[in-house]
Amino acid sequence: MSRNDFIKLGHIDTSAATQNSVKLLEDNKTYFLNGKWGSGKTEFLEEAKRYTKKKFVIVDFWKLNDSRTTIEIAFAKLHPNYYWGIRCLMVFLVAISILMTNVVNLGLSQIFPNWIVKFAGVLALFVAVYQFFKAKTDGFYSSLLTSKYVSLSNKILVIDDFDRLSEKQQEEAYKLFSLLKGRLPIVFVGDIELIHVVKENYLSKIIDRRVELPFDLHPSNIWDDYFVILEHKLGTELPYDFKNHIRSENRNLRDREHFNDYVNQEFFARGKLGHVQIEQQLWVIYIYLFHSNLYKDLVEEKLIKVDDNEKADFTEIMKLGPTIKESIQKIQQYDNKEYPVCFNKNKNAYFLYESTSNRTSDEMATFFEYRGEEFIDELRDSSQSSDFYQYLASQFRYFSDEKQDSLIRLVIRESMKFYNSPSMEYIIHEKFKKAFPIYERREPDDEETIFKIIDTWKDLLESENLDISERIYFFQKYRLLSFHELGIAYPDLERELKNIGSFKRGDFLVLTYLSSLNIWEKFDEWNEFIWKTVNSLNDHQFLSFWIVQSIISNKMGIKEFDYIPPDKTYILWTGRYEFDNPYKFTDYTKKVISKISSRLSILESNGFTFKRKDDTRYKIDLE
Repeated sequence: MSRNDFIKLGHIDTSAATQNSVKLLEDNKTYFLNGKWGSGKTEFLEEAKRYTKKKFVIVDFWKLNDSRTTIEIAFAKLHPNYYWGIRCLMVFLVAISILMTNVVNLGLSQIFPNWIVKFAGVLALFVAVYQFFKAKTDGFYSSLLTSKYVSLSNKILVIDDFDRLSEKQQEEAYKLFSLLKGRLPIVFVGDIELIHVVKENYLSKIIDRRVELPFDLHPSNIWDDYFVILEHKLGTELPYDFKNHIRSENRNLRDREHFNDYVNQEFFARGKLGHVQIEQQLWVIYIYLFHSNLYKDLVEEKLIKVDDNEKADFTEIMKLGPTIKESIQKIQQYDNKEYPVCFNKNKNAYFLYESTSNRTSDEMATFFEYRGEEFIDELRDSSQSSDFYQYLASQFRYFSDEKQDSLIRLVIRESMKFYNSPSMEYIIHEKFKKAFPIYERREPDDEETIFKIIDTWKDLLESENLDISERIYFFQKYRLLSFHELGIAYPDLERELKNIGSFKRGDFLVLTYLSSLNIWEKFDEWNEFIWKTVNSLNDHQFLSFWIVQSIISNKMGIKEFDYIPPDKTYILWTGRYEFDNPYKFTDYTKKVISKISSRLSILESNGFTFKRKDDTRYKIDLE
């Protein structure tokens, strides 16, 4: 984004109020233009210049740093031509007098009359003495200021930043006022509450009229106008809590300008618009400028704690919402599940002067609309911290039913290719939660609910031409139904087992069959038909079957039964100590391994390795 995207603060029209104030300045009286620093006093004075023929002479003693007295400075500002003319004349005469001396004799004494030569010498002597003793007398300039021959009729004297002067400087300004009183309008500018001698009520004695800034420059007004511009530019509606707090803190024109500078920097210069949550980024900018202690806590990752006395009461909540500290605590500690991801999940992106790398909502929306190979890759591989997952988690519920079903069918197809990811699981479980809210589910499910679950997915699974083994695999893979519940739903699978080779997930047919007979891991009760069927499974199915039965391990856990290690190395458990008392040891050598040894040999010849070990995790030494 370029500077063309920046939010530009326009001129605030105060013409009506300004014209009324300017009429007051027709009288040669003393005025106090009251307003806090940064509240727009300078802008108001600039506006006032348009409605009077008089010249505004602005003196800011606070910014001046020279050895001249207040009265001399005022004269120089009010009568610059006279002032510099006098200065130049003095320098000229001094130079002439020096050139006329015997030390530097250019013959000028023969050209000018003798009295001029003597006058120049006296003047040079006077200036030299004045400079030597650093004389500070105001008598000369005071007399010129009060002279009837030096007109002030077309001028207005403005003493700016009066509240920022030291007490001594303010006293000097009062001397100037005493000198010029009644000769021209004098305007003191500042925050009257910060005036040093206001306690002595001295100011009230010399001020004829106090002038307040127009309501157009009041914080509530200038920010309301700005919020309208901000919402339009950022394409969102800002929450009332945020806007109310800024209004309540009476942030002035200068504050608004600073805030807008950082808005332009972060959202447009650094291109964060669309990459961060707008409200949270605005809060971070705000506390950076006006509550630096809170911003420091965020950067240093200090847990923000809100004491009871710092929390908003009922009245404050109704009027303003939670306090600023409460709002920042919420930003720091809670995930609002929206996209782009919140501060809690992507802190660095929200800090000032940092950049973002995540994709925008618009980019992700396009990505989800036109699903290609790259989309499928991210569906398979994306982690919970990825842009893909975060966008999916925040937007899936807003997708149309058609779009949701399309994604579900895609997940079903990828599931049959042994892929699994947090994004795939999220899509399936969101569909499940929608059909079966948590408050309607029981553990374990009754028979009616089991068949209702199966029926819910029937059309989608049939549309992908899944055989019965794949459907069972799907239900178990995503934990929609347990093997126990699948055994209830499919109590008679013996006929299918006789044609096990024709099914794509024969391993799950066998597992469900075992569960229906209640002989899960009861290897002594397996008949010859079961052992023969298990040994007939293809390599992948054979391995996943025994992983689920806890005889083989790929070191990834039972849930990752489809995972094949790159080195094809597995653990073959030759025995196991039970978890429960009396911690009995079960030897699998004769019960299981001898029954599948020939099948294991074939796998080993195909590059697989099985490290035989006893599972001693729960072994208890009773001696």
